[in-house]
Amino acid sequence: MNTNITHFQQARLSRDARFDGLFYTAVLTTGIYCRSICPAPPPKEENVRYFSTAHEAASQGFRPCLRCRPDSAPGSPAWLGKETTLKRALGLIQDGFLQENSIPDLAERLGVTDRYVRKLFSESLGCSPKQYALYQQILFAKKLLHETTLPIADIAFAAGFNSVRRFNDCFHLQLALSPTQVRGKKTSPSESPSESPSESLSVTLSYRPPYDWKQFHSFVAARLIPNVEWLSESGYGRTFINGNQRGQFTATWEPDKNRFRVALQLSEPKHLYSVLNRIRKLLDLDANPDAIAQTMADATNQSASNGTRIPGTWDTFEAGVRAMFGESVHGAAAHISSIEHVLIHDANTHVAYFPSANTWLSHVELLPLPDANKQLLSAWAAFCLSQQTAHTSVDTDTDDRNVRDIRTHPLSTMQYNYACLRGAGLPDIADLLDDANNIPSSSNHAAPWRSYFSLSQIHEQQSTALNQPQGAIGKNKDIS
Repeated sequence: MNTNITHFQQARLSRDARFDGLFYTAVLTTGIYCRSICPAPPPKEENVRYFSTAHEAASQGFRPCLRCRPDSAPGSPAWLGKETTLKRALGLIQDGFLQENSIPDLAERLGVTDRYVRKLFSESLGCSPKQYALYQQILFAKKLLHETTLPIADIAFAAGFNSVRRFNDCFHLQLALSPTQVRGKKTSPSESPSESPSESLSVTLSYRPPYDWKQFHSFVAARLIPNVEWLSESGYGRTFINGNQRGQFTATWEPDKNRFRVALQLSEPKHLYSVLNRIRKLLDLDANPDAIAQTMADATNQSASNGTRIPGTWDTFEAGVRAMFGESVHGAAAHISSIEHVLIHDANTHVAYFPSANTWLSHVELLPLPDANKQLLSAWAAFCLSQQTAHTSVDTDTDDRNVRDIRTHPLSTMQYNYACLRGAGLPDIADLLDDANNIPSSSNHAAPWRSYFSLSQIHEQQSTALNQPQGAIGKNKDIS
């Protein structure tokens, strides 16, 4: 690692949760690697080695600690630097792309050659894309073994394996333990209630503190869609459509443990990996709040709000539709009486689902909306499908290129920015706000975190007009 080792020594000894997931420590005498917050007695410095990623430690022959569980650490985008292609590749792998596609398919999606992708992974991570993906699947399976009582066969399929035998072989190869041995060494059996895939499945998702839950809660509350989303004092939940599956979750904030406990209902576990990654993105759990706050403070020459997160939606199609119906960062809520026509209602459970782009196109003609609205929404759905954004993320580089000049979509500039913000969680959208918001020009100095800067400023000014609809479309009006 190129980072100052002294920095990591101090973080390891202090067990500061703000560094959780930014690096891992491996102990030569035990052959085990840990998170920086591991509660075990700290080893002597001469026996410690530092690694940027869990896979890097594993590739050197170290096994994950069963006590601090590196599989539960928050993600660490900071070590990726400015390598955009690698960021996009890892994002696709995290969404399960290689579970159903090949390396050449990944290279084609990234717009580079197969050879370049392999070289990029080898030089950056010391492994191939497939090896990286496989290790992430194993760590995910290990997490489910620790936290749930799902049958091992279900866990194998949830982690992306096509057979239990293949899963067992890979698990033992990577961790030198069998799945049964890991399940037998649970550290917190009381946290694993009996469950089945169709019932509520309970897992935890960690984040790097601090987390400004009040700001997240306030933002979502002003834009809540009844029967699709729900809020409590310390929790957020919603329904979702993922591929051909319908499900719902409630994430409860546990600030004393720097995590959310997620109660999830899903008909089958096959897509559990991608669903939990989507929830991580929706809650923006992989942000580095200290780095963001420092950049914002430098931009304004004053202390900045720490723990700001981007409140996400389930996918980019949904965020774009909400923007068309008047929802924006300005605080305007969507025109609920109109947007309800878009939803899919379940007569048995009295809940509603926001359609995916593909679902929208299949039943658009049945909706009581003006033809002009249907055409505009259908054009957005077609765009999302063409960019493969409805079930992953906006496949957009966050560099200085103006994506609106190279991609055709039916949204206005502000609507598209909003879709990229909440649907894809892009951190550096420069023009989220207009002059009416009176946001200081110093926002341009907050790169690469200008999205967070804007959200922080909006939160401070939310008393101006949280519930005043802007540009909302009515039942008999066209989207403009």
